[in-house]
Amino acid sequence: MNDLQRAFRRFAEVEAKGLASPTYEELARGVSNDDDLLHIALSTKTHQPAPNMLFAAVQYLLLTGVQHSLSAYYPIISGQTPRNQSAFTDFRDFCLHHRDAIVELIHTRRTQTNVVRRCTCLLPVFSLVSEESDLPLALVDIGASAGLNLNFDRYYYTYQLNQKKEVNWGSADSKIHLEAEVEESGSFPTLSPAIEVASRDGIDLDPVDLGNSDQLLWLRALIWPEHIERHQQLIDAAVEFTHSDIHLHAGDATDVLPRLISTFSYEHALVVYSTITLYQFPIENRKRLTHALEEASKNRPVWQIALEGIEPAVSITRYRDGTSDTEILADASPHGWWMKWREHEPQ
Repeated sequence: MNDLQRAFRRFAEVEAKGLASPTYEELARGVSNDDDLLHIALSTKTHQPAPNMLFAAVQYLLLTGVQHSLSAYYPIISGQTPRNQSAFTDFRDFCLHHRDAIVELIHTRRTQTNVVRRCTCLLPVFSLVSEESDLPLALVDIGASAGLNLNFDRYYYTYQLNQKKEVNWGSADSKIHLEAEVEESGSFPTLSPAIEVASRDGIDLDPVDLGNSDQLLWLRALIWPEHIERHQQLIDAAVEFTHSDIHLHAGDATDVLPRLISTFSYEHALVVYSTITLYQFPIENRKRLTHALEEASKNRPVWQIALEGIEPAVSITRYRDGTSDTEILADASPHGWWMKWREHEPQ
């Protein structure tokens, strides 16, 4: 209970505040001081973030049509500006009245958030690898959810560099337009005009089937109340997915990845990446992933890209001849809103 209480307090003070969600900031503070709600949250599966799961379960039920005054605080449901008053009383009432349904959801589901805007952090690093390797990329997304970020090159990007210079990339005709603020633009890499992708593979314990309306609804439930634009981004990206040659593999990445690596051509640059995923992996599994990449690099170069960490950073690890070297490229928003790019030495 003490650990859970701290998790909700941290969520309020760091995550909700940092991602501009006053609704979840208030609710997380309230839950941290409420034993009844903390006991509900205790049903969250191991290695899953209890605040995200509890809040997603509540929004999921509201999205399915459960009627309650709480819906007034969710613009995507009410269609109106949220009430300018505390939501916690209504939230608590909703949770207590729907305790069994919430417990079932948080005990059986996972945070499979597919934040398309995280591609703003991936694109510059994919560009670096494309230039370093001079080869088409063979992409493998660890914890792919629905696999939408594998389509990074089908989206249109706008980077605001130091709030002065604007850099655009991709087709302006794309329905998915992603924006990010970049500080210290002097070291931000020049984006390759075109990045050739040879293959797109994703690994997830239980890949999201975008053709399943309930699974798509769960992805929407994981979106925070104030982030209204993410619903349309998700829906548009899901449509784009149907036109893409993406392969999703179900299973533990530590088992699937070694088998998958053996199928890739040496004429392609193998790029394995993850975005706010590895926290769900036990330490031993992370070690096994690293070992698999080290083994693969005895026969070919391998690049690992990550947007990970409690205070997220964008990193690139280069594996060659069974050894690795990691470079931190940027501090970043976990949702891809901004990056603070560090000085980068070309390889």
